[in-house]
Amino acid sequence: MEKIKLILFLLMPLFCFISCVEKKAKTKKSYMLEASDKQLSFALDPNTKTFILALFPFTDENGKEHLTFQNQDQNEILFYDMNSGKFEFKVKPAYEGPNGVGKVIGYYVHTMDSIFLTSPYLCNIALIDRKAELKDVISYEKATDGTKLTQHCALSSTYCPIIMIDNEMYIMSGCNRWLEKDPVSAVINLKDKIIRAFPYYYLSFPGADNKAKRFGVEEGLSRCFDGKHFVYSYHFDETIYIASQEHDSIKPVKVKSKYIDKVRMPDDYGNLTFIDACENPNYGNLLFDKYRNVYYRIAYPETKIEKGVNGLELLQYGRKRFSIIILDKDFNIIGETLFPDYTYNSTVMFIREDGLYISDSHYLNPNYNDDVLSFRKFNLVEN
Repeated sequence: MEKIKLILFLLMPLFCFISCVEKKAKTKKSYMLEASDKQLSFALDPNTKTFILALFPFTDENGKEHLTFQNQDQNEILFYDMNSGKFEFKVKPAYEGPNGVGKVIGYYVHTMDSIFLTSPYLCNIALIDRKAELKDVISYEKATDGTKLTQHCALSSTYCPIIMIDNEMYIMSGCNRWLEKDPVSAVINLKDKIIRAFPYYYLSFPGADNKAKRFGVEEGLSRCFDGKHFVYSYHFDETIYIASQEHDSIKPVKVKSKYIDKVRMPDDYGNLTFIDACENPNYGNLLFDKYRNVYYRIAYPETKIEKGVNGLELLQYGRKRFSIIILDKDFNIIGETLFPDYTYNSTVMFIREDGLYISDSHYLNPNYNDDVLSFRKFNLVEN
C-alpha cells in the first residue's frame, strides 16, 4: 500500500504537466490587426475623387502589381504601379458609338486586354481591351433555363467582385422582390454563353417587405471566394452563409461582433435618413485573405453622429467607426479589431501578400488630402 502511495505521489507532477499541456492546446490563439509604418500613396488628378466604389489590385502576366480603380465621375479605370504609386494609364470606355458601352459602374480586369464592365441599368457585361475597343457584350437578363436575373455591379465598396474560374464567370444577380424566387448568383460559360442561375435565393428580412420597391436591405450583401467556397455576408444578419462552388449546399455560421448587441433593421418605407444609416448597428463587407488563410468581416457598432456631419458623405467614406472580425479557415472567430473614429475608410481596402491595406483617405481624417489616395498597411499579429 505504501508503495502504491509513493508511485502515485511521484506520478502527480506528470499528471499535472499533461493536464497543463492539454489545457494550453485547447486554448485558441487570438489575433488582431496592427497598424504598421508602411503607407502607399497614389496621386490623383483634379478630376478624380477619393470617393471610390470599385477598386481592385491586379497582377499582370509579368508578375507586376497594379492598383486599379474607377473614377466615379467618368467612364474611366485608372492603373497605378502598386509599389511606386506612380500613375500608369487610363482605360476610358466610350458611352456611345461603335465602342459604346453606356454608363459603367464596376469592372473586373482579367488581363490587360480582357476587361469586363458592369452596368447599373442593364443586365449587360461589356468586354473591352486596354484601348477601350469593344470586343463583346454578354446579356444575362435570363438564365438559359428561363430564370430571370437582375442587374448587379461588380464593386468593392459593397464587396461583390466577379470571380473567374477557368472559362466560367461567376456573377451576382440583384435582389428582386417582385419575383417568387430571386437568385443571388449565376455563372456564365464564356465559351458557349450558357448561363446557369444557382438555387440560392435572397433572404427575406422582417419588416423588409415593401413590394412597391424592387429591393431594400436584402441587397446589402457581400460575397467572397476562398478557392473552394463562396461565402455570403448580409449587412443585416449575424449569420454568414458558406456555399459550395455549385451552391448545392449552404451552411450557415453565426459570426457576431462583440461590439454589436443586436442588428437593428432600418425603415423600409421611405423614412430612413442618411444619418440613421450611419448610426445603425449592422455588418459590412467580407473579404478572404488567401495569404494568411483568414476572413475579415466588417462590423459597424451603433454610433452617434455629431451635428453638422453630412450623412451621405459619411456613408461614402465608410462611416464613423467600424471593427474587423477575424475568422480562421473553419470560420471560427479568432479576434476582432476596433478602429478609431473618422480615420479609415472601411469600404476601400485590399489584400496583398505582405498585409491588409486600408485607406486612411477618410474626409474627416485630420490628415486628409483630396489630391492623394492613401493606404495604411495592417499586419495580422497574435494578440
